[in-house]
Amino acid sequence: MQGRVILITGATSGIGRATALLFAEIGAHVVATSRTPRVGTEMVQEIRNSGGEAAFVPADVTDKNQVEAAVEFAMDHYGRLDFAFNNAGIFAPEPILHEHDDDTWHRVIATNLTSVYHCMKAEIIAMHETTLNHNVDCVIVNNASIIGHRGSSASGLAYTTAKHGVIGLTRQVAVTYAAERLRVNAVSPGPTLTAATRPNLDIPPDEQREKLLALNPTGQLVDVDDIASTVAFLCSDAARMINGQDIALDGGQLAKL
Repeated sequence: MQGRVILITGATSGIGRATALLFAEIGAHVVATSRTPRVGTEMVQEIRNSGGEAAFVPADVTDKNQVEAAVEFAMDHYGRLDFAFNNAGIFAPEPILHEHDDDTWHRVIATNLTSVYHCMKAEIIAMHETTLNHNVDCVIVNNASIIGHRGSSASGLAYTTAKHGVIGLTRQVAVTYAAERLRVNAVSPGPTLTAATRPNLDIPPDEQREKLLALNPTGQLVDVDDIASTVAFLCSDAARMINGQDIALDGGQLAKL
């Protein structure tokens, strides 16, 4: 990964932050984007203080012009774009279909699905240039969800639809560009340990494990570092024959009846 460049959306918290820190640690140059400039600037300084290289570009992924500007920054600043992790997304409370409002539908779909379309479109143009100029393979990883594989009473209509769409989009683009030295895969995390889920674990250990076993056969939440490591693997040459796949990180949750 030394000297190669990755663009990460939603990079300032949770899965995105863990991925940014890991890629910087293993030698990549990180272009981090999010809607929180102060946090992004602080994270970039943390990476640089540790000897890594990173830059922050504020961007709202629902705005294709801002997405394109972030990709252009990577090309202008580092001269290449080798990898992308399209991670940004939201999870909003949603009513059932006949009570659903159009504004929530459009906002969740725009953030979780349409943004991935805009990101990949801009990234692929830059990656074609990178492949041509540097004789390397490029990789895109999209953040989906195990909710993208089936319905769930814990999820909402638009979120579930969007995540199914991310997996379909990943597969279609992977097939389209397979002969052009570009691989596209997705990761599908199960319930993940983040700042948002930590308060739910403030219960006795036995009760906590029983609650988690109902979701994950290992009785654990997924750790953000597990997801970051999988993204790094998918971007590596060790995964050169993995294309158009969705990797579930759920401890076997999807395998349960």
